[in-house]
Amino acid sequence: MRGLFVVVPMIALVIAGCGRPGEDSDGLRRQASIPVEVAAVERESITAFVRGTGTIAACDDILIAAEAGGRVVAVPVVVGDDVKVGDVLVVLDDELLALAVKQAEAQLLMAEADLRDAEAGLKRASHLWKSGDISDTDYETAETRAIAARGIHMTAEAALAGSSRQLKDALVTSPIAGTVAFVHVGEGQLVAPGTPVVHVINDARLEVDLGIGEEDVVSVKPGARAEIEVRPLPGEVFKGRVEYVGPRADDLTKTYPVRITIRNRDGALRAGMVADVGVAAHVLRDVIVIERDWVLDRYGEPIVFVAVDSVAIQRKISLGRIVGARVVVLAGLESGDKLVTMGLSQLSDGARIGIKTEQ
Repeated sequence: MRGLFVVVPMIALVIAGCGRPGEDSDGLRRQASIPVEVAAVERESITAFVRGTGTIAACDDILIAAEAGGRVVAVPVVVGDDVKVGDVLVVLDDELLALAVKQAEAQLLMAEADLRDAEAGLKRASHLWKSGDISDTDYETAETRAIAARGIHMTAEAALAGSSRQLKDALVTSPIAGTVAFVHVGEGQLVAPGTPVVHVINDARLEVDLGIGEEDVVSVKPGARAEIEVRPLPGEVFKGRVEYVGPRADDLTKTYPVRITIRNRDGALRAGMVADVGVAAHVLRDVIVIERDWVLDRYGEPIVFVAVDSVAIQRKISLGRIVGARVVVLAGLESGDKLVTMGLSQLSDGARIGIKTEQ
């Protein structure tokens, strides 16, 4: 039994002296460093945006209707044509309208002749009445005839003006410069006054209407800049301005109307596109802002990892306003901290790290 107690310590010494590669002098495996990337925390100023979604529309978007009725004899434009103010879009048959103008001109000539005769008779009656050669009744009759003749003349003038306007309206022209978006009639079709014939838009200036909630609308002011993105053009950001902020909330949506105007200089945006709009609300000054992807959730609390002497230290933080893909840190970080930005999923508090690059 005594010899056994001598042999066992010797065996233990042999085992301790023959450690495997990668173990320290106490026989424990050395922890491998986890490769990470870090970024230095700095205070900065950042603009907070209020976001909303709306449909892009042209500021000048007009559905033009025929003001006269008749048969369409020509449509000299097609969809996509550029037009100027006054360009002819649709031509209606004007034969009957031209005849109506001639009839109105003839009626006006007869009214003018009758008016001249009535006024001459009233002038003669006035002289005779003053000299006592005719009675009051005869004078009043001449005066009444002159007044009636003036009324008939005015009616004839109005009839001619109306007929001339209808003849002019046989040529449906564009009230704006723009592009033909739709043509609703064809040659040979009968149209009545008020029938839509052509749709013209001018997309040099566009607008987007948003609904902003009460918690954000107080920060949105007319003239504030806006950034507009659309799905068909990923990565492109277009500039706009707040034209107005409505003073009253919509009864149904409980949001306040906000209109954004956009200068569509290169024509990339088109009416009908759905736009994601960010409106500059206010500037946050002297704050720490980090990427939201750098924040982890541990048991319902936001945490980050800070690199200190090749060791990852877990820090609880307090978060503030979210600004796009970034978030304001209210507490838990200071300027100069080395924040771990890559390799987060492998970390635990106190883990050894190897910094690959430092941004």
